[in-house]
Amino acid sequence: MKEEVPCFRARLWGVRGSYPTPGPQTVRYGGNTSCVEVQVGTQTIIFDAGSGIIRLGYDLLQRNTADGPIDISLFITHGHGDHLIGLPFFNPLYEPRANITFYGPRLAGRNIEQLVTPLMSQPYFPVDMRKLPSHRTFHTLNGTERITWHEGKHEALIEMGKAREEQASRQPSEDEVRLTVKLTSSHPLDGAAVYQIAYAGRRLVYATDVEWKERCESEFLEFIRGADVLIHDAQYTSDDYYAAKQGFGHSRVQAATQVAREAQVGMLVLFHHEPTYDDEKLDALQAEAQSQFACTYSAYEGMEIDLLKDVPTVQTRG
Repeated sequence: MKEEVPCFRARLWGVRGSYPTPGPQTVRYGGNTSCVEVQVGTQTIIFDAGSGIIRLGYDLLQRNTADGPIDISLFITHGHGDHLIGLPFFNPLYEPRANITFYGPRLAGRNIEQLVTPLMSQPYFPVDMRKLPSHRTFHTLNGTERITWHEGKHEALIEMGKAREEQASRQPSEDEVRLTVKLTSSHPLDGAAVYQIAYAGRRLVYATDVEWKERCESEFLEFIRGADVLIHDAQYTSDDYYAAKQGFGHSRVQAATQVAREAQVGMLVLFHHEPTYDDEKLDALQAEAQSQFACTYSAYEGMEIDLLKDVPTVQTRG
């Protein structure tokens, strides 16, 4: 029997915010909206279903050609279109072998099932999600959850409230993948979820669609403190932000680097790029950010981060 090799690897499939921006000006960084895949332990975890999830769906089916289930956990941060636009074209939804578990916060009084199902129903889409052959389950999050998977099992243990607080100091065992949730109110109008994955002594945080003006929330800093990798919203330059973008729910590059320094994270990945910024602009923003926090990268499609290296490493672009 082949021994499983421990894995904790993130791959970025969509890195833009607001709307997709295909074209020659975004070739190097990519034009698809938010979608991050994390292969961790034996789990496939996906953050957001922006247009980047479309290519990911094809890739997942190509990787899983043998008989047997395809288990996917899909975590939605919030209900804005750039984070859901790719969902109707996510091929595993049409695959009978696929078991897809949706997680996400309650927004505008809607649970996660009520949030995503209308995207695939009349009059918005010709195919009704409720009639698809995949197997779907839904969990609405309130921000106090600790979600744990044991090796080889798709079904998760979900602890809430006091149960999470009582075990806050317990580190995951070697065969556990642990995901914790924090809801913020920093993204209009209903807020967004921030997710943290812990496995094999390493931690990754996905914190898109957060806006820090002069200072970020102290509770957020404690939630992410010491993370090995922080994927953080950095949509705007300071000039653009202060000229016309305050209150839109997104951060400046300088705010992201400040958070990274104060929380003492290992690596910062600038994410949710402004759609009007071309490749050269993102090059310049990366250089500027590195002068403030040395281990910083501007997110690009196809970026892979291996967290189980002695120091988490980023795959070099070909």
